[in-house]
Amino acid sequence: MGEVVYRDNAGKQGKPLLLEGAGLVYIELRPDLDFETIRGNLGIPTVVTRGVFRGLSLPVYATNNEELFGTICVPNRWDEASNIKVHLYCWLAGAEDSKNFNLQISWKHYTNGTDVVPATSTDVAVETPTGASAAQFQSYKVEFTLVYDDLEDDDIMGLRIRRIAASANECAGEIVVNHYGVMFRRDKLGVIA
Repeated sequence: MGEVVYRDNAGKQGKPLLLEGAGLVYIELRPDLDFETIRGNLGIPTVVTRGVFRGLSLPVYATNNEELFGTICVPNRWDEASNIKVHLYCWLAGAEDSKNFNLQISWKHYTNGTDVVPATSTDVAVETPTGASAAQFQSYKVEFTLVYDDLEDDDIMGLRIRRIAASANECAGEIVVNHYGVMFRRDKLGVIA
């Protein structure tokens, strides 16, 4: 099979196909929630199974390693001009009535081979109301926006997910996280040769 060559309108080789206007779309990366190696398989956070679905149960964080981590490489198809979106799917471990839960994503990035890996992070929290008479296993989609600062394509991006205290009416039970996706708006197809 031959090599695919991208050419722009002037016939120059090696550039990716550029997308504009309605052609701008999102690429979603889905880091795995690794159920076998969470905290060295010590059962922290707790694995919860509901039917055919598995998730990791988070109490309010109290320096006890009840947190989730992920690392991704920023795709070179990202437009390098838009904020990153993260959506997180979760459910209630128990029934709640008009309560709140607060999830936080801490994130940072570095350019491999150039930067020192940072020890700090930027925190983004989203508080979510359960609604009245929310049943056990009620599901929620929590959406975060990460302001990209000096992020570049191919940077290494680290993410940490914690449940933190709500401002009021805290859920009594734990929140079970079973999926998250990191979305970058892309403006090109292919990679630079």
